[in-house]
Amino acid sequence: MNNLNTRAIILAAGKSTRFKTKKTKLLFSICGQTMILYPLKILESLDIPITLVLGHQADDVIHELNKKPINNLSYILQREQLGTGHAVACTQHTWDRDHVLILYGDMPLLTKELVQNLINEHIKHDNTISFFTSYVIDPIGYGRVLEKDGKFLIVEEKDCNDEQRYINRINAGIYVMKRAFLHDYISKLDKSSITGEIYLPELIRMACEAGLPVQAISVPFDNIRGVNTLQELWGVEQIKRSEFIKRWMARGVRFELAQSIHIDINVEIGPGSFIGTGAHLLGSTKIGEECFIGAFSIVEDTTLGDSSVIHSHSVVQRCSIGNNAHIGPFARLRDNSRIEDHVEIGNFVEMKNSTIGAYSKTRHLSYVSDATIGSQVKTGPGLIISNFNGSQNSKTVIEDRAFVEGNNTLIAPITIGKDALVTAGSTISNNVPAATSASACIPQTNSPRSITPLAEDDDSEESQKNREHYDKTFQFTGAIKSKKDQRAEF
Repeated sequence: MNNLNTRAIILAAGKSTRFKTKKTKLLFSICGQTMILYPLKILESLDIPITLVLGHQADDVIHELNKKPINNLSYILQREQLGTGHAVACTQHTWDRDHVLILYGDMPLLTKELVQNLINEHIKHDNTISFFTSYVIDPIGYGRVLEKDGKFLIVEEKDCNDEQRYINRINAGIYVMKRAFLHDYISKLDKSSITGEIYLPELIRMACEAGLPVQAISVPFDNIRGVNTLQELWGVEQIKRSEFIKRWMARGVRFELAQSIHIDINVEIGPGSFIGTGAHLLGSTKIGEECFIGAFSIVEDTTLGDSSVIHSHSVVQRCSIGNNAHIGPFARLRDNSRIEDHVEIGNFVEMKNSTIGAYSKTRHLSYVSDATIGSQVKTGPGLIISNFNGSQNSKTVIEDRAFVEGNNTLIAPITIGKDALVTAGSTISNNVPAATSASACIPQTNSPRSITPLAEDDDSEESQKNREHYDKTFQFTGAIKSKKDQRAEF
């Protein structure tokens, strides 16, 4: 692989001023992965040791990277940001290999194959410097590449004259250089008379003037795009998301309106599945075969078994769902809830930290929290599990084949036994033994109601009092209607 003799340097010390945000751009997420992790993981996969040059918010970057450690990674702090040449010079004591690969930390579209090809070409031709270039319609923000008689000159945009600004061959900012050359020439770089910065690409001019072999390799612009603004971040994420969707399409996944769907880097989808308009598949979600994800649903860090359905506008986070389950529409499942095979979760059900067994059904307009529900259980609409007493959560257990009718409140801790029945409209605070029926309803009472009809043409004192009573009782807080219209409706 030609990588054993290569050390990588990633330049990531900038202040991200063009983002106009308080957070460094390196910590922004692109399709579920922090931006700086994209080049780091490429280099890790190539088994290349890495020196990461940090400056602005260095502690925050290191803290984030400690959550997902990268092999063979060390840090260098560039206390003053004096340009790319100065940044590389700060790493000189880490140059322990014959070749030094240099790139930026804001290149999430760079591929492993391109990096490997650059190293291979560099070593194959025994180049002093090898670097990537690209052709673009709009070169704003990039150094321009000038070539004459096989010799190259990189002119930074700030230093371009009027003619040079229209050159559309750009420097990608990715190089492989021989360590010996770097060691001899890095100290010879001068500060720009315009910006006061030390430019690393000046080494290309020096190598060419010294008659040393320099090779420029042209690559697609999309693969070397940098991210300097939020608009560029948006564009890069669109490209990255499209890559994922194309990959899953090739594996048998249908996307209803692909341009509206968000999908993260670690998502997996089985063949035959359908992803509806506006769906968000986030984190480490794994979707089985022949599944249906309805429009505008959000599925995050969730495992979904084969042939299961998440109907539209549902939110499922950190859950495990079995095969042939039906969720929603407008359901919310979260916090490690476990749904077994052939379960039905209805409209407007919220389930938190709960388990529901196979072939059970929880109907609409319910709140289920900290509960263990067995198999073949049916719960009617309007079930509320009251699990929190102000200081602690308590568990509710509903055992196999129990039936909890509609509009019930279960006050935890409580157990509903096997084959038990809880009648509608009950508030249950004590355990219900197996195969028994429980009811805790307030007895219904009916009493007569006397209403004196309103007479529009009756001006008597009693009729006037009746009208005043209706005017006070029936208040409209929405559209204003005349008193005559109000009386007509009642």
